[in-house]
Parts: sequence; C-alpha cells; structure tokens
Amino acid sequence: MKYLSALLPLIFALTCNAADDVLRVDFRERTPEMRVVDGLPSGPLVSVLETAAQRVGVELHWRQAPFLRSLDDLRSGRIDLVPRVLMTEKRREYIHYLPSIGNQPLHVRFVVRPGQEARLSRYEDLYELALGVKRGTAYFEPFDSDGLLGRVYASDDEQLAGMFRAGRLDTIAVLDRIPMEAQFRAMGFRDYSYARYVHQQTLGNHFGASLKRYRSDRRALYDRLGAELERMRETGEVALIYRRYEVLPPDEANR
Repeated sequence: MKYLSALLPLIFALTCNAADDVLRVDFRERTPEMRVVDGLPSGPLVSVLETAAQRVGVELHWRQAPFLRSLDDLRSGRIDLVPRVLMTEKRREYIHYLPSIGNQPLHVRFVVRPGQEARLSRYEDLYELALGVKRGTAYFEPFDSDGLLGRVYASDDEQLAGMFRAGRLDTIAVLDRIPMEAQFRAMGFRDYSYARYVHQQTLGNHFGASLKRYRSDRRALYDRLGAELERMRETGEVALIYRRYEVLPPDEANR
C-alpha cells in the first residue's frame, strides 16, 4: 500500500499529460477538402492536420458534427479544433485562429431558376428576393450584417435545396458549389442556374481553435501545432498533400 501511495502522483501526472496531448476535432462534409469515407474523416484538410499533429506528438479524436454545434462547442471549450473556419471579427471573440494553410478564392454565387440569371445582376437586386442562407455561415460583409435582406434560414445544404425546389426561395447564397450541387443531384433536380452577380473574394484557410482553451491550458500545444502547419505551407507540403487527393492546393487556386 505504501508503494501504491507513492505511485499515485506519478500515475495522475501521466494521465493528465496524456489528456493534454489529445485534441478533440470536429469535421463536416465539405467536398472535396473534407468528406466521410466508410464513416471516417477523409480529404486533404484531414491529412494536413493529422500530419502536423503526429509531428508535434498530438493525438486527434474526430467527431462529425453540424457546423453550428461545432461553433458552440468551440465557444464553450468542449472541443479544440474545427477545420476551415472563415475568419470574422465576431468569431474572433471566441476562436483562436491557427496560421492559414493557404489562400483560396471563395466566391459567393447565387442559385436562381434558369432564365432568371439577369434578375440578380448586382447586390441591390437581392433586396427584392426571398434569399436562402445557412444559419451560422459567414459569407461576406456587408451581406452578413445587412438587416434589409429577406433572408430565409436553413440548417444545411439539403434543407436549402429542398426549399428551392419547392419554390419557397428565389435564390440561395452559395459559398461551396460542390456540396450544394451534390444535394440537387441527390434529389434529381436540375432546374437551377447561377445569377450574373458574383461576390468575388480570396480568404485564408484556417483551423479554428477554442480561444477559451487557448487562454487556459492549451496555449503551448496550439502554438506548436500552428507552427508546424505554417512550416508545412512554406515548404510546399500542404500543396503536396492536396495534389495527392487530386484537389487544387489553396495558394495555387489564386494563380
């Protein structure tokens, strides 16, 4: 018993250290950068983070979750990281952004009915339309804070696609074309096009970390991981991983 008592502090310390070296990471379907294969996370964003984590001695525990839940859990500190979180001033209040792994064109397009492309030719035309958006998604300013827009909120791409097919929406704001078009294909729906108006923007691809955890017990760990991600970008390893998945690397998408 005496020897067990002497070992308890060591066992406790080893357990705490092991817990400190595990990061809880959320992911969601964002083809082609993130997708689910046989129930497991896959894609270049997943591989980039797993490579960096392995090098700094960190284990990742992945969870598939809706983006809104992930944001809420980042705020509370229940999870550590979420891949590809667009940076906004509001989110910086509760998210610590790791260094960008590259810049990407993330243009916002608008789904309309065929033959209605000219109906939406400029930003001001949005005021006359029933506009579908995903709750919690950051598109661009002033769009995100414009209180005069007739927004109709939905939880995901599937719900937006169904509302558009049913005629409840005039247009949908689309940040990622591939997932939205996949939903239309799954429904067998082809009666859509894209408006003339496009908001063009180039944004950094960041892993968002819990600011609450960063300020408490994770600062050194997050900083080590961020430094490795930055090194991988500078040496071209991020680009190599993206090419392995036949996906255009972030920085090369701007050329």
